[in-house]
Amino acid sequence: MRKRKNLIVLLFIFIITMGTISGSIFFYIQKSPPLDLKKFHYIEPCIILDDQGNFYEELQGKEKREVISIDQIPNHVLNAFISIEDERFYRHPGIDIRGILRAAFQGIKAGDMTTAGGSTITQQLIKLTHLSSEKKISRKIQEAYLAIQLEYVMNKDEILENYLNKINFAYAHGIQAASQTYFRKNADQLSISQAAVLAAIPKAPTAYKPYIIEKTQEDNFKIVTSKKGKVLYSEKNQERALLILKKMKELKFINEKEYAKAKNELLNNTFGLKQPKKSDTYSYFTDAVYDQVVEDLIKKYFSDLPKDEAKEKATNYMLNAGLTVYSTVDTTIQTSMEENFKNNTLFPSQSSVAKKASLEKSKELGVEVNYEPEGAMVIIENSTGKVKGLIGGRKKTTNLSLNRAFRKIQPGSVTKPLTVYAPGIDSKKISLNTTYYDGPLKIGDWKVKNSGSHYSGRTTVREGLRKSKNSIAVQAWYDTGLETSIKYGKKFGLSFAPNDMAPAPLALGGYTYGQTPMAMASAYTTFPNQGIRNTPILYTKVVDANGKIILEKKQQKIKVISPESAYLITDVLKDVVNGGTTHISIPNMPVAGKTGTTNNLADAWFIGYTPYYTGAVWYGYDHNKILANNKTFSLNINVYGGSKPGPALMWEKVMTDIHKNLEPKDFPKVSISPSQKIKPKKSSVPIEIQKSTKPKRNKENINTELNKKEEVQRKKEIDMKKERKIEESNPDNTTENQTINSDPKVPESQPIPKEDSPEKPPKEKTQQKENEKEHETKTKTEKIPKEPNTESTPENSNTTKDVTTNTPLP
Repeated sequence: MRKRKNLIVLLFIFIITMGTISGSIFFYIQKSPPLDLKKFHYIEPCIILDDQGNFYEELQGKEKREVISIDQIPNHVLNAFISIEDERFYRHPGIDIRGILRAAFQGIKAGDMTTAGGSTITQQLIKLTHLSSEKKISRKIQEAYLAIQLEYVMNKDEILENYLNKINFAYAHGIQAASQTYFRKNADQLSISQAAVLAAIPKAPTAYKPYIIEKTQEDNFKIVTSKKGKVLYSEKNQERALLILKKMKELKFINEKEYAKAKNELLNNTFGLKQPKKSDTYSYFTDAVYDQVVEDLIKKYFSDLPKDEAKEKATNYMLNAGLTVYSTVDTTIQTSMEENFKNNTLFPSQSSVAKKASLEKSKELGVEVNYEPEGAMVIIENSTGKVKGLIGGRKKTTNLSLNRAFRKIQPGSVTKPLTVYAPGIDSKKISLNTTYYDGPLKIGDWKVKNSGSHYSGRTTVREGLRKSKNSIAVQAWYDTGLETSIKYGKKFGLSFAPNDMAPAPLALGGYTYGQTPMAMASAYTTFPNQGIRNTPILYTKVVDANGKIILEKKQQKIKVISPESAYLITDVLKDVVNGGTTHISIPNMPVAGKTGTTNNLADAWFIGYTPYYTGAVWYGYDHNKILANNKTFSLNINVYGGSKPGPALMWEKVMTDIHKNLEPKDFPKVSISPSQKIKPKKSSVPIEIQKSTKPKRNKENINTELNKKEEVQRKKEIDMKKERKIEESNPDNTTENQTINSDPKVPESQPIPKEDSPEKPPKEKTQQKENEKEHETKTKTEKIPKEPNTESTPENSNTTKDVTTNTPLP
């Protein structure tokens, strides 16, 4: 009777226990997350394609992975993982009862059920995609439940494929990336011993990775190699890999001969273990594409979020969602630019002042600092506005470093065609035949001089542009007018600060903040493209992992000037490179361009174009003023825009490379009626040009004339005086309501670029003397209208160049 009662009690306890366990299991199953097949779309890197749709570069996200299909993985690789992780994989329904019982027995023996293993490959995949790694019975129950569900919607090969693409291999994620990392080969080329090495890692990636890692004196870590440079092999991985080989043989996945060979390779470290490749340093073009895509993702998808959060989400999506970016880069052009920028002979040497500044700054900071000449270049296809190549510096050691192609820099005389001559000609305020007196100008306290103080007296706009004469540019700007200059400048794609509404910035390029090489290259595409500018783009579209277009880059087609005006400017700029301020040629291809050099030879530019491409090149130092140990150093590039070596030679080298296989082509031609001289209309503030009287040549005064030779050849100043004041306000920096000062002045803080000279300035003395003689025979005052400027550059201008002693050069 007592035995019966005890049996009933035990049965009752068992029923209660089983009920409790069943209730708990049911409760945990109810709390399981739903099976979500989208979670099997793994993090993949962003791929950038070139303009032909070929692979260019890969942006690495937080997980290094390349997803492949199971058809690309050899059977011995699959069997290596099945042998050690789940030998009955193809026979169980998602959970392995025998494995669970064995794991439970091990847990009871260890006194901790949370240490029990027994998870199948299906369960491991569920854990990696749907659950956390916390060691709880509840998680094990949910894992088993979801694994059974998964087996109903995926076949075994699909599950194994997803598993091998998902798992962590320490330095890589997924079998393909792991194969490339450890052996520098694709997964379909792995040997049996290499498969065993990889299969040993996922159990505990940090512990079982095949490398031996040691700490260095600098508190860094390195992979240990032999004296001969061979990567040494971890004993812990070796032990597990040998176990895998043994299991593969037991399960008849490999034969005795294959086992012996693979075992020997592991024991002798002859299976081809390699160090991981160093992290790729992307090109400047890739950096620019990355920035542009992130910016566009924010605008389209995350604009409603706070700025920092929006950037984080856009960046994560860009790097980890398997996007494909169809870029505009031409690899031939980009490679040529990168190779030429490595050629030190194409750059000026570091100046003695830069060396001293580097030494002093290094002493001050206690770390090595070296100020070297820098450069940037952008090439754009004229007809499309597609950026075909860009480079933002001479050396690139890190990703997303300073990209000078997008940095605002003082442009000097390369601004003249954009803000003076093209606007003036297109608006019919001036023509190429308009004539001004070429001599020193004085506007208030601002003195405008030509490079080398070379003057030619009566000079046409054509010659003023060809020789980049500052005095002609300033007078032409006054006739063109502030409103016209700004209106056209904006259509050319330039940006202006409030204090740029003056002749120094707009006629001579001494802007408050400058213009970027990208903007300048884009502006000049207008001329070979018959007055039309296509806004520049770095990519055409971005598609997601499923092939859906998520971004498409829209362009604007902006009519800037007429085809006739574009033709006329090109006609002059062809002469600029043919002895105007430089000499540049490309075999079987016409060239036009403009040089620019800021005062004290601080920055040098050349922007030129062919019928195919436009390229902008800048040379200079990143900082023109260096303060170190209470000393001030002025760093100047010390070359002109047209110098060789200098920007002109870099342009010529790159453009010659990329035009080698292109068909000869001419610039577009348009019908131009004979240019008529346009007499400037009178404006509110006339310019008075005063000329001295010279006696007629006759026998009586010839000696007197000879004695006064120096006085006859003295420099003349053109005094620009105020006549009346226009008072209008312009709080929004528009050209319609711009405040105009009646007494225009340019303070000393205003940066003024110099006019360029050719490498060897042409001899102009004879012509200059003839002009002066002609000038001395006349006495008259001409009034040429000018438009006064507003306040000039503020004190916080990003340049410290002296305006009163150096006036612009090209």
